[in-house]
Amino acid sequence: MKLPVHLYTGAQVRELDRIAMEDHGLAGGVLMERAGAAAFLALRLCWPRARRMAVICGPGNNGGDGYVLARLAREAGLEPRVLALGERDRLRGDARAARERYEEAGGTAGAFSPEALAPAELIVDALFGTGLERPVTGPWREAIEAVNRHPAPVLAVDIPSGLHADTGAVLGAAVQAGATVSFIGLKLGLFTGAAPDRVGRLFFDDLDVPARVYAGATPAAERLDAGGLAGVLGRRPRGSHKGHYGHV
Repeated sequence: MKLPVHLYTGAQVRELDRIAMEDHGLAGGVLMERAGAAAFLALRLCWPRARRMAVICGPGNNGGDGYVLARLAREAGLEPRVLALGERDRLRGDARAARERYEEAGGTAGAFSPEALAPAELIVDALFGTGLERPVTGPWREAIEAVNRHPAPVLAVDIPSGLHADTGAVLGAAVQAGATVSFIGLKLGLFTGAAPDRVGRLFFDDLDVPARVYAGATPAAERLDAGGLAGVLGRRPRGSHKGHYGHV
């Protein structure tokens, strides 16, 4: 899908998510299934030959997306290995259901360790979503640093873990992704601050959220692309010099 021009804060996207579920009848589990499927599609598009993958799942909905992706990878005959961080019992609601469906399909989840990453040809970052506000510390930071040291490419689910969704600031440590799949609304922090060096190739999927969900939301910003700027800047003679156009 072509990237939209509208950009939102993390809180705005979470509100869009809430409206889609509560006002328009889209179940959270359905959205999670669609997010996992969109991430898996991007994975196959970017790294079609990768078979052995480490899927790092956190204790929230971002981790739930990772469990969906891992289940789909198993169904496709690939070799995903889920590495979980956080207490198992902290997983709730739709994320817990996604883990249970993964396990019912024959998948297993082990505890994260840097050594467990060794055989991976590809790493999926499903550790933190857009709600992260404080610096990453302890085993969470150690996991991110281990991912960044590993030679395998990384697919980030929704946003590279450790990146602030509004500013693009690195919160202590942030995943260096080769590609990122963002859902429902593009976050400001995917384009600002340290994001250009962390996001990699950016994909977007609106998860089939109805257009009317966005009707009451005012975007925090709009993205300018080359096509939109072409008419504003006008055509320059090929033999001109930068000095012909003023100075700053």
